[in-house]
Amino acid sequence: MKKSKWFSAAVATALLVTGGAGSILAAESTVSAAAVNNAVKTGSATWNINGTPVVLSTIDSSGYKLYSLSQVAGELGAKVVAGANGYELNDSKGLHNVQIRTGQTGYTVDGESLQFTAAPVIHNGKVYVELTKLVTALGGELDSTAATIASFARPEGQFDTLSWNAGGSLIASKSDAETALLYKFSAAPGNYELFSSDDSAAGFAVSTDQQWGAFTDENAQLQLINLNSGAIKALGSDTSVKTDLVWSADGKSIYFIQGDKQEKVAKVNVETGAISSVLADKVENKSELRVAADEKSVVYIVNVTGVAKNDADSTEDSLTVDFSGAGEQLYKLDLTVKDAKAAALTTSADNKLYPEVVGGGVVYLSADPEGNAANVLKSIAADGKASDITLSAEANWVAPVSSGLIVSGLAADGSTVIYSVTADGGATELYRTSEDVSEVAVNHDGSKLAIVIDGKVFLIQNGQAVQLTK
Repeated sequence: MKKSKWFSAAVATALLVTGGAGSILAAESTVSAAAVNNAVKTGSATWNINGTPVVLSTIDSSGYKLYSLSQVAGELGAKVVAGANGYELNDSKGLHNVQIRTGQTGYTVDGESLQFTAAPVIHNGKVYVELTKLVTALGGELDSTAATIASFARPEGQFDTLSWNAGGSLIASKSDAETALLYKFSAAPGNYELFSSDDSAAGFAVSTDQQWGAFTDENAQLQLINLNSGAIKALGSDTSVKTDLVWSADGKSIYFIQGDKQEKVAKVNVETGAISSVLADKVENKSELRVAADEKSVVYIVNVTGVAKNDADSTEDSLTVDFSGAGEQLYKLDLTVKDAKAAALTTSADNKLYPEVVGGGVVYLSADPEGNAANVLKSIAADGKASDITLSAEANWVAPVSSGLIVSGLAADGSTVIYSVTADGGATELYRTSEDVSEVAVNHDGSKLAIVIDGKVFLIQNGQAVQLTK
């Protein structure tokens, strides 16, 4: 090429580069900018970004589909700054720094040198780059099969112990971490934050307004955790053994089973930390404490053990244990009567799971100890009359909501079905999946639902499962 022709081509290319956002790096992008101008095919592609369909501008250059840098970065909330040495990008949380140059395949992510398959190019004053590598460089996550993008990659691992807070966020424990890690998720996949790393905090009891959680630390000291901020503060100074924490409906008290042998029922004043006795009948092995919404009664399970019998001489050979009366029994204590004694609600030999106070009565899951019969959801009315709640699936989990219960069950075809059950036993199907669901969590009014499948957390929205972890 003669000098005059070379100069004309260089000037034309420089004018193209200086026409828009790519007003830097004219010399280093000369070849790629000219090439893309000579053989460019513009287009678009629709991706679901953070749950919203977005049409992204594209170009096809030398067999590669490249995407508008400014548009993708903007949708991910990243900041783009043009400088003398290229383009610098920072994600919205300030976790990742990316440096790229047009016309060069090399780029850096948090100081690490990486390679694009196709170098970024400029077309009509806009920079276009590889989509997948740009998204992952900014800490996002991309699924090309489902055409979905999340601003932040979902956390990976085994999760359990789900809880909702008042702001509509879901809190889950990462169970395979070396130390306890609690994460807080919003509705959009990838939008999460580390909520707490307190080893004792996992499994906290949630207040009715979902503003607070309560748990005991390694010294049996009561602690409160703010379910919005994660801030933790001590409640009182008592260090007696406390299990089965449950909040009163008004949030002013926390009831619990107390004692080394779970022989007492007590409550703590949330404002003062003062503990008062509710029941001290010395009956051991109490568990699954529940409190009526009006605080007029509590319900719990007593695990009755075998009774030892011996002859008059108390010889070792004569010692026998009678297990005929052993098993779990439900008891109810009337809190409106001074010095009242707890009354047995059941005498049957079945296992009693997930007892809940509903509409003045008690609902629980009845399970055959030998596993020879299907689980049955049973209701005990305020007058003591017992009946079964019929579902089209075998119930295996129960939780209370303001309107009644949420019940999970296993259908005949092996699918998991989740129902909303009213106080009178009416059932409405909320969600069905062929996967094995290990945990279900619902917020207080029943409007938000989350499940765990194979250690992964899913949010159920409009009958569809949105995966929050991987």
